[in-house]
Amino acid sequence: MNIFRQPNSSIASPAQFRTVYELNRLPVFRYVYALTGGSQDDAEDLTAETFLRAWKARHQFHGERETAIAWLIGIAKRLVIDDHRRTARATRNLPTDLDTESTPEQIAINDEQERILFRLVADLPDEQREIIVLRHLLGWRVNDIARQMGVSENKISVNLHRTLSKLREKLRNFSNTPRLKQPDGLKNG
Repeated sequence: MNIFRQPNSSIASPAQFRTVYELNRLPVFRYVYALTGGSQDDAEDLTAETFLRAWKARHQFHGERETAIAWLIGIAKRLVIDDHRRTARATRNLPTDLDTESTPEQIAINDEQERILFRLVADLPDEQREIIVLRHLLGWRVNDIARQMGVSENKISVNLHRTLSKLREKLRNFSNTPRLKQPDGLKNG
């Protein structure tokens, strides 16, 4: 046994793990928040727990540092499932960065659009919601989503197309008020 052997994990050292944390904390937070539809505090807690578990298991990670996001998303997904089993899911608002040049009317319209969109996404079945979150909130490519979920790219593409079509239709029919401008995330997959 060689005691001077380098660790197999590319994120074993505190400095390497810190880099992974800094690169991935916001995408993991967004993923958790969008899947749970939860409060910012709940999403922060689950994100912190994700990185705590990743820290404890960092020696078991055997990929490149750049691919750690998929590993972290897997940890986060299991935590969200566990949390969902423990508590009832509630619809809450996602924090946004507001454009400083927006008028109060535009801010109100954007907030309402966002509430409607997240309500519609929260009502999706779990697999469809995860695909929408990974593609449109985290910006993942279809092949990355397929690899993460363990299914074919074609299945993801078809599911994405059908889900976006359903969301567009639900958005059109959501209220009897004049149609709101369609949010960018629903334009095309």
